[in-house]
Amino acid sequence: MNPSDHRIPFIGVAFMLALGGCTGVPNREADDRPATPSATASPDATNTEDALPPAAQGLEPCPGDADREFVVRTGGRRITGLVRGSGDRVAVLSHQSRGTPCDLAALGALLNKAGFRVVAWTADSGIDVKALKQLVARERARGAANVVLVGASAGGARSLVAAGAIEPPVDAVVALSPPDLDLVAGDVERAVERYDGPMMVVAGEGDPGFAEVPAKLQPLHDGPEDIRAIAGSSSHGKDFVLRRTEPLAADVVAFLTQHAG
Repeated sequence: MNPSDHRIPFIGVAFMLALGGCTGVPNREADDRPATPSATASPDATNTEDALPPAAQGLEPCPGDADREFVVRTGGRRITGLVRGSGDRVAVLSHQSRGTPCDLAALGALLNKAGFRVVAWTADSGIDVKALKQLVARERARGAANVVLVGASAGGARSLVAAGAIEPPVDAVVALSPPDLDLVAGDVERAVERYDGPMMVVAGEGDPGFAEVPAKLQPLHDGPEDIRAIAGSSSHGKDFVLRRTEPLAADVVAFLTQHAG
């Protein structure tokens, strides 16, 4: 299986990372600032949503006014992205192949509103498991008491593999349309066998090469789970949560809120 996402164009507000970091971000995060026990909710756009064209309704501007750019150099890696909010509950969002930290912006806004500090990231070499593990370790060192992982497509596979390797374990993991391998055959399955925390895996029944993955992983996992193959859907990865109004976005937030502290 090829875990690349060449079939899915980026939809919505484009976000690009230059070599110097994110562009167009109004604020820069102070990397040494400890987490605090509060979260900054995204503005309520209800009053203005109806005034937007239907194609734009529910989309989250990215970067938004509440987002702060961050740059971290750790373990020889340069990790960049956006952080929103504060607090000791942290959601780390991993984009799909050839994506950006804005892939899951709408979901990130909902998670922040639910009380999570949201970290959407990338690295110079793309997302990889080692960088994700280092990012989780950094968040814990800054005061995170609960950490959850969310990933789309390739980012979902890497979130699952990381969940099977991080100690102490993360509080929950969500994978949207993950392939059944990250780097080598069997690595996702072995990680799911090791991870016994809460796991949510979703794919569309009409998404060839990905539709069978939730059912394949379910018998390997020994823990709380929400496994879905969505009937009649060919959506893939970030498309499931492209808008704040997507039903699955609310379900993901509810799942993570239930299991993270």
